[in-house]
Formats: sequence, structure tokens, C-alpha cells
Amino acid sequence: MPTHKQLVVEVPSTTRANGSSDTEALKQAYPGSPLYNNVGGEPSYLTDESVEEFFAAEVSDGEVDDGGHTFGTQNRDYVDSPNLEEVVTGGGGLPGSPYAPNVASPPEGQNPADIPEEGAAITVAAKGGGGAFQGDGLTSPSDTSTNIARQRIGTIMFGDSNPSS
Repeated sequence: MPTHKQLVVEVPSTTRANGSSDTEALKQAYPGSPLYNNVGGEPSYLTDESVEEFFAAEVSDGEVDDGGHTFGTQNRDYVDSPNLEEVVTGGGGLPGSPYAPNVASPPEGQNPADIPEEGAAITVAAKGGGGAFQGDGLTSPSDTSTNIARQRIGTIMFGDSNPSS
């Protein structure tokens, strides 16, 4: 299995060369950067661990509430992921499958309530090859959400939606 540790804020010092930056020059150019905010010779207050903890707490874990502006309260751990097997399909304005609208048109006019149910079978038959990425792209989010919610910085494996720990 390939492994990779992305640099976060604790990066090795470099000296100017082809393909490399110069750490000392960057400190001089960006003295206000939190990466180089050494107080009294102490290392920066930002560490890989502190940034990863902040990201988990403020971006990827638990719930976020926009105060009723648009979406209300949303759980970032995907606990409300839809089960595509529960999607009601058919005619009369319903989707043709959990993945696509009904491809049929109303026999007359433009009223979606008049779309025939037979269009759902045609939609399912024409579903194509699935997604553009690994797997068929047709897995229900309710089946994948638990592993996705467990992912943290440094645990994501390339080409796999399962966390490495």
C-alpha cells in the first residue's frame, strides 16, 4: 500500500536550489506568517498536531449551524446520508432512478406530473457505466458515510475511500 505524509506546517528547512525554496528568505519575506512566528526563539505555536486538531474540531467533526441562514444545522459526520435503495422512482415528476431524472417527457405540454412511469425503466436501462472514479460510483452514500466520517488528516489512502487506521 502506498503511504504518504503531507507536509502541514512542520516543514524541513531548505536552502535555495533548483526545485527548492530558501527557508531563511521566506522568513524575511513573510515576517508576520504564523509559520515563522517564533517568539523569543521558541518554535512556532503552529504544529502539525495543533493544525490537525483544529481542522477536526472546526471543519470535519460534529455539527455546524449557520444560524438559519441557508442550511440550518448540518452534521459533518454524514449521519444523515441518504440510502439510495429508499428513493421512490417512477412517473409523475419522480426521478427515473436514484441517480438520474426520468428521461421520459410528458405526452403533451410540459407538466412534470404527466411524465409516464415507463420512463423510469428506460432511465434504469440507460444508466451507463457508473462513476468516473474508483468503483462503479453507484454505491449508496449510507453505505460509505461511516468510513468517510472516520477519515482524518494523514489517514486517507490514495485511490481508496477507506481510512488507513
